[in-house]
Amino acid sequence: MARLNLQDAAFLQVETAECPAHVAGLQIYQLPDHYEGNFFREMMSRIDLSIPPTPPFNMKLKSPTISLDVLPSWVEDKNFDLDYHVRYSALPAPGTMDQLMKLVERLHSRLLDRTRPLWECYFIEGLEGNRVALYFKIHHASMDGVAAMSILSRVTSTVPQTENVKGFWQAEPAKRKIDPLAENLTMRLLRTYSGLRDQAKSLQQLSMTAIKSGMQALSGGSRHSPRPFTAPATIFNRAITQHRRFAVHTIPLSRIKSIAGDLGMTVNDLVLAICAGALRRYLLDHKALPTKPVLAMCPVSVRPKDAEQSGNQISMIVTTLATDEPDTIKRLHRIHESAKEAKDNLSSLSREAATNYALLMNGALLLANASGLGDKIAPPANLVISNVPGPRERLFLMDGELVNNYPMSVLVHGQALNITVTSYADELDFGLLAAREAMPDLDKLAIYIGEACDELDTANDAHLTTQAQSAAEKLVRSRATKKPAAASRKKAAAKKPKPAAKLALVAKVKK
Repeated sequence: MARLNLQDAAFLQVETAECPAHVAGLQIYQLPDHYEGNFFREMMSRIDLSIPPTPPFNMKLKSPTISLDVLPSWVEDKNFDLDYHVRYSALPAPGTMDQLMKLVERLHSRLLDRTRPLWECYFIEGLEGNRVALYFKIHHASMDGVAAMSILSRVTSTVPQTENVKGFWQAEPAKRKIDPLAENLTMRLLRTYSGLRDQAKSLQQLSMTAIKSGMQALSGGSRHSPRPFTAPATIFNRAITQHRRFAVHTIPLSRIKSIAGDLGMTVNDLVLAICAGALRRYLLDHKALPTKPVLAMCPVSVRPKDAEQSGNQISMIVTTLATDEPDTIKRLHRIHESAKEAKDNLSSLSREAATNYALLMNGALLLANASGLGDKIAPPANLVISNVPGPRERLFLMDGELVNNYPMSVLVHGQALNITVTSYADELDFGLLAAREAMPDLDKLAIYIGEACDELDTANDAHLTTQAQSAAEKLVRSRATKKPAAASRKKAAAKKPKPAAKLALVAKVKK
């Protein structure tokens, strides 16, 4: 039996029918040329199903009703039924991306069964272009995005492989190396004491951070990163139902890196700026752009590299999207300064304090969500934008090549829009999730994601051209200031007799 930490338990405590708390991924695979047959049926026939599932895929809640259990527990499901969790579906061939989006919207709207391990997988055949899709969802209490990417990389291969195929539910999670000698009672008590001491230190750090933030506000000092709970009202900050809209867009990662390098920015700065440009245009289209800038809440992983790949170990920062700024480059610089300051503030905290900071910041929002008052209380930010690093190499499931890996996240009352981005090989895959009633035309925002990237590219070219012109003009001015001095020296030299001519003149006088 294993108890959930506070972050994991919070995702269970606040879940409602309108606000399911699971995350998901939609993976699209390109099949080999001229492939015929049922790809996923063939894959399942090659998996050794006698290999048991591993945590967290075989773990269920000790009690499905946890309202009175502050820290619920995971226990092994002794009656694990793989057929319940792995399901088959198909689009009417040739299925379109629009049909696929509608299917996963419905699948993502449904709560997971709390009497079983909290995950489901759907194998979807019939997608046009000789492709198939895999939709996988798991409760956020079981896993965060970074852990999910780690699982993905361990059940796929970098080359086509049809032998030794393993199901993702059989992937052994990475665990910290624990010294067996450290498992005696004394050491367990010491670790418990150490944990309590770290929590006390983190609370002290958070208090000092809050005091510093308050002093800055009172003194009127300049501050690039906005304070939480100061976001303006928008059309996607409202109460929601269980109905969802989902849209996707893909941008070459190399293109983003090139622009970021030219402008001295990070890839994450560019991702935020692209989302900001798209949101600004979308809100202008609806005549709903607020005068104050839209704010984004961005998860930041604090998971150690050797930590177990389960549960959640994340903190949060709040940054401006500068949607009140019409100039693309100026907007990017404001976002960069805001995000950098917020990250610097977070880096000054210990890992425990950073995690607790996320709990404190989300506490009011989550409690309001559970009580149905989420749209009555100002959220910490207008939306969540998450950037999850993924595999850098091309991956294969058997001989099917993974071409896209679109993420889907969580919505709550008061935040009816979530944008999550995953990197994969040379792609940035944007997954846009919204409440249907708030943003029925979400596909427009996905289109604007691409157009916002084009705007940044154009602005970058103009910026480079301006820089080149400025450098050229500076060079011309520099040369112009040197010419008069050189001309004066030349004229003076011309007036001064040469030594040979002077001697000749003396000789002529003597004669």
